[in-house]
Amino acid sequence: MKDIDQFLNLLINLETRSETGLHEAHILNASYTEALLTSVLQNAKRQIFIALDQQEMMGYISLSGNQGEMIKHRANISLGILPTDQQNSIGRNLLNSGIVWAEDNGIHRLELSIRDDFEVMIELYKALGFLKEGERIDALLIDDDYRNEIYLYRLINQKNGG
Repeated sequence: MKDIDQFLNLLINLETRSETGLHEAHILNASYTEALLTSVLQNAKRQIFIALDQQEMMGYISLSGNQGEMIKHRANISLGILPTDQQNSIGRNLLNSGIVWAEDNGIHRLELSIRDDFEVMIELYKALGFLKEGERIDALLIDDDYRNEIYLYRLINQKNGG
């Protein structure tokens, strides 16, 4: 909780960049960030990992699991990384941390959605075993331009080889 201000600054920096992804800007402030981190600390089905470079936050991965009986085996991924020469390496390390967390916490399926024009990130996910599940055509309206939304998943803790 002592890192709320630095994490808030990371989120604000990511929201102001077009690379942030799908979500509309949240009302980002200290109380929102504190509530987010508190919910993660109090819920075993949620986790956030932070990438640091010389004590500066460069990115994060958030994993949000589900409580319902039929969907408790799933977790949704949100990944945000500041532009840097090490962006791919940071993303790989954060995703690997998320995969290990999923393995250790009985998560069978990781899932996410991403804009179709984020080819570099899509390739990173695919390199780490994520597969394309589907695509929603014209699902997003960004600057008066329609974009497709890609759905990716990766199965974890597979039983009987499948």
